[in-house]
Amino acid sequence: MNRFHFDPRDMQNFQNVAETVAERLGDIFNEVGRNTRAATSEQQGKSKIRFDIADDGENVYVFAELPGVRKEDVSVTLNDENVLTIKGDKKRPEADEKNFTLVERKYGTFSRSVAMNEQIEQERITAEFRDGVLTVTLPKLVPVTKEFRVNIQ
Repeated sequence: MNRFHFDPRDMQNFQNVAETVAERLGDIFNEVGRNTRAATSEQQGKSKIRFDIADDGENVYVFAELPGVRKEDVSVTLNDENVLTIKGDKKRPEADEKNFTLVERKYGTFSRSVAMNEQIEQERITAEFRDGVLTVTLPKLVPVTKEFRVNIQ
């Protein structure tokens, strides 16, 4: 076993040892980071849909980036547990029979779900797809008041 022997009063030896340890630890963390990113990328194998979510008091808005996806290849659902799901399929263009040297774009099926914090009025949900952005408008369910006064005519 290789042990470092040094006199703590000898600052040069101490500094050399500290720099060597720091370099080796840096190498280890860099390698772990590369392996983790590669494993995450391989495990997912799908592109992640990026969301922006906004709330104006009456509606919740979900903006989803879907570049290169056709409207016909996207579906939007809201289940009984108030979870919004956007699914679809990004198809590889048929003309892509070239010999690629680098491929970074992702193709295939995708799905992303997000739980809504508000109760949503399902019958009034709308979605619009324009310029690669899907905008889903989710009207909040107006709570029923405990007492509602009815006008008599």
